[in-house]
Amino acid sequence: MNFSVHVDAAPAEARPSPMRTLVLTGELDHGSAPHLQRALEDAYGDRCRHLVIDVSDLTFCDSTGISVFLGARRALAARDGGVALAGLNPRIERIFRLTGLARAFDTYPTAAEARAALPAS
Repeated sequence: MNFSVHVDAAPAEARPSPMRTLVLTGELDHGSAPHLQRALEDAYGDRCRHLVIDVSDLTFCDSTGISVFLGARRALAARDGGVALAGLNPRIERIFRLTGLARAFDTYPTAAEARAALPAS
């Protein structure tokens, strides 16, 4: 599988953290989407309200991956939170623009900018 998810490590005293950052690398498709879904479920269990998903190293995303992004958006909206996408490279930006998802998510050039824009609590 050419896909990985790295979850930021919040200091132990900061847990449960209201904000998490996931860094995606590789191809997000039917075979790899469950890996992302598990990482998201871990974040939800950690009482996460705001999520930054860094897609700067994501090379492909199919409809299954898009469904996972939308599920995260719904789950966090139910907690009065949200999802921000960071680092959309031209290929991924095109997918999000063509599917209309670019309007569904706040996007930022970098994960640091996204974290700075989201509420701390």
